[in-house]
Amino acid sequence: MAHVEAGGNRLVSLAAAIIAVLAALGTLYAHHASIAALSAKNQAILTQGRATDTYNAYEAKQIRYNIYSALLASNLVRDSENRKRLESIAEGERASTPAVLQKAKGLEQEAVRDDERSGRILRSYETLQFATTFFEISIVLVAISALTRTRIFLPLGCALSGVGLVLLAVGFIQSR
Repeated sequence: MAHVEAGGNRLVSLAAAIIAVLAALGTLYAHHASIAALSAKNQAILTQGRATDTYNAYEAKQIRYNIYSALLASNLVRDSENRKRLESIAEGERASTPAVLQKAKGLEQEAVRDDERSGRILRSYETLQFATTFFEISIVLVAISALTRTRIFLPLGCALSGVGLVLLAVGFIQSR
């Protein structure tokens, strides 16, 4: 009988050790996902800021073009050399606006992608946190099983660890 109990204690100890390692790995990956989500969100914010700056540059070019055009249309500038220079500047502003607008739109799309990526990683973090919680509850159940020598807690703890493993795998997949 003592031999059976010793084998049972080894099984409980092994299960507790494996579950503890899984909990530690879950915590490690959850923290990594948390940092990655914050980093992706920061990148989205920075990219959105660059997109806004680029849209502002586009607007400024449009305004300068309109001012130069209005000045030329008013015939206030009569000197042909100054007029040609203003026409050249106005044309330069008009010609450069499509490229600036395209850049702004590209940055805006990039910001949306970064924000979506941040959301995926955050969902992954949350799932990894749930997995870690299941592992921690499993450790408690296995420890209770060892302390009280009640067999029901060991399979229950192992089953919860199985749920934790599934959530761990889902958490990894979510961030991709």
